[in-house]
Amino acid sequence: MGSFEKKISETFLNLEIPFVDYGITRSDCISLEGIFRNPEFPNLSQSRDQLFRMASMTKPITAYLTLAVLADNSIDLHESVGNYVPEINDLKIAYKEGGVIKYKKNDIPISFHHLLSCTSGHAYEHNDPIVSELLSKKKIAPMKNGDDGFLKAPLVFKPGSRWGYGISFGWLGKALEAVTGNCLDKNLQKYLCHPLNLEQTSFNPSQSSRENLASVYFKDSEGIYSDISSKMTLGLNPFHYGGGGITSTLNDYLKILQFLLKSMKVGKKSSIVSQMFRNQIGNSEISPLKSFNKVLASDYDIYPNIEKSWGYGLLLNNQPLKTGRSANSGSWAGVLNTYFWVDYRNDLAGVFLTQILPCYMPSLLKGFENFEELSYEFLVKS
Repeated sequence: MGSFEKKISETFLNLEIPFVDYGITRSDCISLEGIFRNPEFPNLSQSRDQLFRMASMTKPITAYLTLAVLADNSIDLHESVGNYVPEINDLKIAYKEGGVIKYKKNDIPISFHHLLSCTSGHAYEHNDPIVSELLSKKKIAPMKNGDDGFLKAPLVFKPGSRWGYGISFGWLGKALEAVTGNCLDKNLQKYLCHPLNLEQTSFNPSQSSRENLASVYFKDSEGIYSDISSKMTLGLNPFHYGGGGITSTLNDYLKILQFLLKSMKVGKKSSIVSQMFRNQIGNSEISPLKSFNKVLASDYDIYPNIEKSWGYGLLLNNQPLKTGRSANSGSWAGVLNTYFWVDYRNDLAGVFLTQILPCYMPSLLKGFENFEELSYEFLVKS
């Protein structure tokens, strides 16, 4: 794979990307683990075992944990989560009338299915105008506090009425803890880390592991990068956030993707993983992600002109992508510009890890796209 690594390094260099850890896996073996370090950034760690804040790439992991715990405890996906965390029943629906934010009672019980499929009515503070306004007026707690206070933010639509990306996986984490009597990290260790021999994946990394955390950079409007690692608490909070709290390494995350490929290769339609890759939102549309905090993320229209749906913890492209990715593959991303895809039809998955804000920077999106294209060129088409 030397020619692959040379070509991808040239691509990343031309795009002026500071650093990327990247890898490709098949169901039977990990094909490639590589690192790119831009010589313009001489202080970057050369470690091949850096710890990354996975942010929302935590979601498919929490989806798997949820499905496993529900199966083990004979709990129906459509059961009310309020039976386990009653405080979720107190959430009201916020709406605007005449420029004023008002509230109405939510009379539809929020189910595990709603939370997993992002149809529960929850939103993110940086993606929704109402929640963003409530945050600016200090009516709700910010996520940066590191506790679970932000989960008390109101809903912004009626559960089950549409798809909307938000904090629902945080509630899933709390529900799993209530069902099992164990913290989310213990569930992670039981259901994934121990079976897959994941040595560096956790909601609660050790102090020694934290010393190997990748640096986090912010790129300003003039193209200048600043190291903001000291300001980052993501993945290091006492509250185990099921929507974004995991830290992991390239090798560990490749093992997770490999596990998904293996599970899909078995082909049991009733399996836990197969539910993740099945459209769970019917005809609801995947709306573009509008940003109300440009420091954190740019606006992002996900794969425009491609039919999309949402499984459990995964975006599904219903049509093939120009990169070579098959229809019905799964993918998602994290706010620090981490990306992955899982194409079970071609038995190919890849991961692209960096730690840079704002999310959805054009150069990094292009870098990920080129990495994916090269992966198919070298491993599928050749």
